[in-house]
Amino acid sequence: MANVRDRIALSEEEISAFIENAQTVIVGSNNHDGVPHMMPMWYSMVDGLISMHTYGASQKVVNLRRDPRGSALVEDGDTYGTLRGVFQRGYYDVIDDQDLCVEIGVKSANKYQDIPEDLSRPHVVEAVRKRVALVFHPEKTTSWDHRKLRAAGASDNGPGAD
Repeated sequence: MANVRDRIALSEEEISAFIENAQTVIVGSNNHDGVPHMMPMWYSMVDGLISMHTYGASQKVVNLRRDPRGSALVEDGDTYGTLRGVFQRGYYDVIDDQDLCVEIGVKSANKYQDIPEDLSRPHVVEAVRKRVALVFHPEKTTSWDHRKLRAAGASDNGPGAD
C-alpha cells in the first residue's frame, strides 16, 4: 500500500495546471546572514517557468544576485482537507531585459486584471522601467493535495489522522 505522501502527490500535469492558475507564489531567497527571506509575488508563466518582474534594488534581487538558490511555494486551501500546494527548490535567474519584463507584465495584466495585451502593453512598458525579471528554474518538487485523502476514504481530521 502506498504511503500518504504518495497518495496525495500531484501528477506532473496537475502540478503544471495548479501553478499556471494560482495567484501568488511565495519567493524564497537567502539573506546575507542565511535567514530565509520570503515574499509573496504575482507571476506569469513564460516558457513553462514561473516568471515575474520586480525592482532591481529590492531585497530579493540583492539576495538572488549574491546567491541564486531559492524556492517557490504555491498553495491554497482553507481547511486541512482542502490544502494543496507545490513547493519547489531551485535557482532564480535575475535578468535585466526590458522586453522580457514587458512580456511578463502583459501576461500578468491579462492574468490578474483581465486586460488584453493591446490595451495593457503601453502601460506595462512604462511600469517596468527600473525592473528586472526573475525566472525560477525548479530542481526538486514536492506537492500535495489533501482533497485526495477524502477520495481515498481517509480521515479529514488533520495531521496524524491518517
